[in-house]
Amino acid sequence: MGRHKMTKGICHLCGEDTNLSFEHVPPKVAYNKNTKYISIKFEDYINSRNLLKEIPKGKTKQGGIGYNSFCINCNNFLGSNYVNSYFKWANAGVKLLADSEFAAVYFEINEIEPLAILKQIISMFLAINDKNFLKTYPELSDFVLNKNIKELPEKFQVYTYLTRAERVRYIERVVHGDFKSGKIVNCSEIAFPPFGYVLTFENDLNLKYLNNITQFKNFDFEEKANFKMTLVQLPTYTIFPLDYRSKEKLNFDIEKSNEFMEKIEKIKEKENN
Repeated sequence: MGRHKMTKGICHLCGEDTNLSFEHVPPKVAYNKNTKYISIKFEDYINSRNLLKEIPKGKTKQGGIGYNSFCINCNNFLGSNYVNSYFKWANAGVKLLADSEFAAVYFEINEIEPLAILKQIISMFLAINDKNFLKTYPELSDFVLNKNIKELPEKFQVYTYLTRAERVRYIERVVHGDFKSGKIVNCSEIAFPPFGYVLTFENDLNLKYLNNITQFKNFDFEEKANFKMTLVQLPTYTIFPLDYRSKEKLNFDIEKSNEFMEKIEKIKEKENN
């Protein structure tokens, strides 16, 4: 396990109280072996006046991003059944990012195993969420633990997009409000190059820039298929779910927000004097 130590706890996949090994999210072979990243406290993050210009100090870590979420048996099960299929999928995405600077990319991939890929993606959401997530949504672990099961309740939908992940995202399940549409979305999100994923709970996202890949569940285990799709490349400059604002748009919004807050502070000062 290298420098990643075992911890004691509840396995997020099988629910057993045992030793938990370090699970790379995404898998180590999917370009997450030597990932170097900075861990920033949430309080410091939201207190920054401009996240694009004033990045809070954090703790530098390396050796791949992951969690002590799964027991050794479950970790080995994922590695034996799903990881290789996921790597082929991720490798194709990396090539897309290397070859294109366009916002939308036509994507054609052959001989992939859709069911195994989807099960690996869902296992990643189980890994990043807390142990209560397993109790709330046991159907997800049932779907992952039995490699031949294709039944996944319709309330779960999985979406993907292409991303360079300017800021990686590991967002646990959260109820997110869209201020423009007024729609409430219950979701969890992961963004790590080359793909971002959104898992929704009893919500259908009618967002043209996200690709719904829930249909991957309709294939048999080890069944290969060819896919053609258009993937939109989305930026992830914030840690907030479903926020794909460009750097320019985000900076504009931040400056406008700061100006508004300064006006509020001046009004309060006048009232107190």
